[in-house]
Amino acid sequence: MPIYTMVLAWLFVAACAAEAIYQPVFDKANSELVGVAGYLVAAVLVAAGIVAFRRTSPRLAVALVTVGALLGAVMLIWTLLVPIMALTLIVLVALGARRGSSAAAAPAG
Repeated sequence: MPIYTMVLAWLFVAACAAEAIYQPVFDKANSELVGVAGYLVAAVLVAAGIVAFRRTSPRLAVALVTVGALLGAVMLIWTLLVPIMALTLIVLVALGARRGSSAAAAPAG
């Protein structure tokens, strides 16, 4: 997976985790348990997808990143940057998986 995809993925994870921490600590008036859980689940799914990309199936990685990124985008829909990051991340991971699976299917030589 290209380094820029990894950086974007970890930035997305950090943004979701930061929002999950920020809401109950600093924004008690608007903090909701569902929102905090949604941010944490999105961060965990994207992180698991990035780890799974190297260790297991690239298709599993694409599925985890897609679900996590979409959940994070829905939770942070009021911003513009995070949904764009989520869609870009989905495309980049899918392209990386396609390149990785085609390289693995090609004969060595």
